[in-house]
Amino acid sequence: MEDLAARLTALPDREIADLLLARPDLLAPSSPSFTALAARAAGRTSTDLALAQLDAAAIAVAEGLVIPVLGQAGPVGTAGSDDLAALLADRLSLPLETVADRLSQLSRLALTISNRPAPGLAEALAPGTASWPPPAEDLTGPSPDSLTIIEPRTIAAESAQHAEEAVRLVTALLREWLREPGPLLRTGGVGVRPLARTAGALGLAPAQVATIVEIAAAAGLLGLDDDGAAWLPAAPALVWLSHGDAPPLPERWAALATAWASSARTPWLVGSRSEDGVLRAVLGDAAEAPWARSLRHRILHLLATLPDGASATPGFVRAALTAARPRRPIPEGAITAILAEAELLGITGAGALSRAGRALAEHAFPGADADPASLGVLEDALAADLPEPVPMLLVQSDLTAIVPGRPVAPLAALLERSAVVESRGGALTLRFTPDSVRGALDAGLSATELLDALGAYSPVPLPGALEALVEDAARRHGAIRVRPIASILRIPDPATAAGLLTEFRLAGLGLNEAAPGIITATASAGQVLRELRAAGLAPVMEDGQGRLVIDGAALAPGGADGARGRGAAPEPTRPGHVIASRRRAPTNRELAVMVGRMRAGQEALAAAGPTVVASDPVHALAVLRQGQANRSLLRLRLAGPDGEVQERTVRVRAVEPGRVRLADVVRETEVTVAIHRIVSVEPISRD
Repeated sequence: MEDLAARLTALPDREIADLLLARPDLLAPSSPSFTALAARAAGRTSTDLALAQLDAAAIAVAEGLVIPVLGQAGPVGTAGSDDLAALLADRLSLPLETVADRLSQLSRLALTISNRPAPGLAEALAPGTASWPPPAEDLTGPSPDSLTIIEPRTIAAESAQHAEEAVRLVTALLREWLREPGPLLRTGGVGVRPLARTAGALGLAPAQVATIVEIAAAAGLLGLDDDGAAWLPAAPALVWLSHGDAPPLPERWAALATAWASSARTPWLVGSRSEDGVLRAVLGDAAEAPWARSLRHRILHLLATLPDGASATPGFVRAALTAARPRRPIPEGAITAILAEAELLGITGAGALSRAGRALAEHAFPGADADPASLGVLEDALAADLPEPVPMLLVQSDLTAIVPGRPVAPLAALLERSAVVESRGGALTLRFTPDSVRGALDAGLSATELLDALGAYSPVPLPGALEALVEDAARRHGAIRVRPIASILRIPDPATAAGLLTEFRLAGLGLNEAAPGIITATASAGQVLRELRAAGLAPVMEDGQGRLVIDGAALAPGGADGARGRGAAPEPTRPGHVIASRRRAPTNRELAVMVGRMRAGQEALAAAGPTVVASDPVHALAVLRQGQANRSLLRLRLAGPDGEVQERTVRVRAVEPGRVRLADVVRETEVTVAIHRIVSVEPISRD
C-alpha cells in the first residue's frame, strides 16, 4: 500500500486525473490524500471494476504477473520491462507489442507498480490463474473471416423493409391503445391479457408485441392517464396518428432507433421472474436492467468494426464480447434477443449492419443525447436505402390486390385502414374483407369516399366485387352504437337487442336491457366493441354526447372535430426509473481541484508523521488496509452500543465491504466491527 501511495504521489497531476477518469468509482467520494486513494484503488471492489474493463489479453498478462512461475523465478523483480514483455509474449503466444501495450495499460490503471502487482490484484486474479496460460484463441477472439458476407443490395432491401414494418407496428400499437389503453397492474406494468389482446390486433406473438411496446415507450410515445391507471398514446404520438401530417418514415424510424439504442429495458425477459421473485411485466420496473444499455452499445460497436456486409451470428458476437471483456458476464439469451431487436428495427439486414445501423453506431451511442444533426444523418441513411414508392394499386376480382413495390405514404395509410396484408416483400399483397373495410368506415370514410380513394390509385376501374363489398359493409355499419359511459348500447331494432341478450358468446359482457333499445354492459367499451365484432356484428363507438368516435377522436355528425373522449393526451412517461442516470464526467477544472486537494492532503500526512489519526471513513479504510498489508499494530477507537468510545489495540485480519475483522492483541479475541462504528484509527509506532 505504501508503494502504491508513493507511486501515485510521484505521478503528474494530469496522469492522476486520467486515472480517475479511467476508474470512475474512485471519483466519488473524493479521496483526501493519495494514501486514501491508494487504499480505495487496492480494494477488491475497485480492483474488480478495473479488471472488468480489460480484454482477455490484458487479463492474461496480469495473471502472468501474479502466478508463482513468474513471481518466484525472478523476471518481475529483476528483469526490465522489455525482458518481461518478451517473456510474457512468448508464454502467451501474443505479439510483443500487444503485451507491451497491456503492461502499460495495467500501470495506467494503478493495477501494477513497476510491473509488480499492486495490492489487491493477486487476490482478485487468484481464482483464474490455475489454467494459465490460457489457449491462444481465447485471447484474441473469433476471426471475422469466418462470417458470411451479404450483398449490399440484400442488406439494404431487408433492413429498409424491417424499418418500415417497425414504424407501421408502432403506429398500429398506438391506434390500438388509443381505442383501448393498456391497464396498469397493481404491481406495475401491463398484464398478460392486454398484451395478448394487443398481439391479436397487431398479428404478432406476445413476445414481439412486448418489444414494440417497450420501444414505443422508450421513444416517448406512451404515457399514463390522469389517474395513473392505464398506458395510452402520449401527446407526441398524436402526430404519428394524423393521416395527413405524420412525419416522414425516416424521421419516425430515427426516433425509434435512438430510443432503442439508449434503452435499459429487457422486453425478452417479460413473463419471467427476477432474482427476488418479481414477475417481469411489460412496462414494469422489473423489466429494466443496468447492463442492457451497455450491452446494446457493445454489440453496436462490435458490428460497426466488422467488414462491410459481414453477417454476425449470436455465437460469434458472444465469443467476441467475451474476449473483449472476459470478466463482464453476459446473461444467457441477451445477445440473441438484442440482435433480434436490431433486425426488427432494420438496424441490421440479414444479420449485417445496415447503412442506417452504421450511422446509428457512429452518431447515437447509448447514453448520449442524439442531437438534430445526428438524427438527420440517421434519417438520410435510411432514406438512401428505401425503394422509390409507387402510386399504383392493382385490384383483382377475387378481392385481392397488389402494390408493385413500396406504396406511397397516402396509399399505405389508406390500405392500412381498409385491407389485410397477406405478404410483404418486393410487392405488397393484400385482401379486402368485410372487417378490413369496416376499419376504413370506422376511420370516418363513407363508402363513396373509400371507393374514390382506392380508384385514384388503380389504373383500371375497380372490380364490381369490391364495390359490392364496400356498399354492403356501409349498409351494416353503425347498426349498433356503443358509448364508453358505462358501456351503453343503443339498438333501435328490438330484434337485434333481444338477440344480443340471449347470445351465449356475449355472456361475459354483463349485458342488461335498461330500456327499449338501450342495453348496458359491465365490460369496457373497447371489450364490447371487440366481442360484438367477433360475433359477426358491426358496431361503432359513440362519445358521451352520442357523436361518432373516429380513431379515438369524436366527430359530430356534420364532420367537425370534437374533443377526444378521454381528455387531453398525457405527457410521455418512461417506464422503470429504477436505473440511476450515468454519472456526469467531471470537467478538467473539477479534476484539477480534486487532484490538488489530494496532493495537499498527502503533504499534510507526511508532515504529521506516521502516527497521524485517521478519523474520516476513507482515510480510516486506507490505514486499515495498510495495517493489514504490513501486519502492524493499530490503535482503534470505537463507538460502543451505549455510545461510549472504546479504545483497542488491534491487528487487521481482513477488510470486507462495510466491516473489518480485527484481532484484539490485548484481550486475545477476534472481533468484527462495522466501518461506521470506527471513530478513529492510527498506527502504533514500533519505537
